[in-house]
Amino acid sequence: MLKPYHKAELTFDIINEIGQDGQNSRTFVTRDHQLDAEIVTKQILKAKLNSPTEFFAESQALYASAHPNVVQVLYACFDNDHVYVAMPYYREGSVKNLMAARHLTVREIITLGAQTLAGLHNIHSKNLIHFDVKPDNILLSPRGEALVSDFGQAKQMNFSGVAAQDRLYGKMIPPEATVTDHFDRRFDIYQVGLTLYRMANGNDHFNAQFEAYGPPENFDRAAFRFDVRNGKFPDRSSFLPHIPSTLRNVIKRCLEIDPANRYQSAIDVVNAMAGIDGECLDWQFQPQAEKMIWTKRREGAEFEIVVNDDGSSVGYKSVNGAAKRRIGDACKAKIKDRDLRKLFSEY
Repeated sequence: MLKPYHKAELTFDIINEIGQDGQNSRTFVTRDHQLDAEIVTKQILKAKLNSPTEFFAESQALYASAHPNVVQVLYACFDNDHVYVAMPYYREGSVKNLMAARHLTVREIITLGAQTLAGLHNIHSKNLIHFDVKPDNILLSPRGEALVSDFGQAKQMNFSGVAAQDRLYGKMIPPEATVTDHFDRRFDIYQVGLTLYRMANGNDHFNAQFEAYGPPENFDRAAFRFDVRNGKFPDRSSFLPHIPSTLRNVIKRCLEIDPANRYQSAIDVVNAMAGIDGECLDWQFQPQAEKMIWTKRREGAEFEIVVNDDGSSVGYKSVNGAAKRRIGDACKAKIKDRDLRKLFSEY
């Protein structure tokens, strides 16, 4: 019979801290002496875990969910006070970092969304619910592909496909979380919808809606939970005009109040997004002071649509670096959302 060996040593140097998840864990970029490499090390307080059986729950979930769109686990270990989970260092950061730098195109939303859902489908196939799908937890590989990360809240489903979870990220709770603490995989589908919503409209738009409930010290929790429960948060009618109706409908179905009306699996969401195509895919939104600008390049042609704060608009097209020429349909004294949506689908 094999005997456990407990005398191994591990040495790493902390380079800098890159994340702190409440009071339970901290995340660092470290240099691992054994691997001679920069990695990411998550440090979890043992005292905040319910029992020794939870010490390696996150690393075991990561290991069990090995997939091209799931963050890899390198190793896990512990000392007297902490558990450590080691992962590769993804220098491209997360989808949240990407969104902070610029707005995403529809093509990027669909691509990153489909990759996230592929990872999530694999997680669900291992009878796990992630419980924390959000832009912060979708990392980017060196090739710019989405990787689902942070399994700190993942739970194993029982034979009925249900798992208990009472530690939830407030901004991303689904309606059912206001009345129960037992959920199925459709919890993750709702969070996918919120993540796609944030990718489509930008974090500022989403955060402004959340902050309307007050600052942390005076947050109107009852009003927020009422609006979540009744489908009023986030505002399902508010999208940037270049987001096509097909993608809006996918997001809205993910965000259905009743889980029975949502997509029932990650693959269902991927299949729904697969049909989104056309001229809308590559418009790049660039908000500026007192105006909004959309640009696009296609086969040597460059397009630009500008909407001023007073509602007036102008559009331009140039081909192979030639002088700009106005797009008549885009030049209006007061352009409407439906006019913009038509432009983005035609040019």
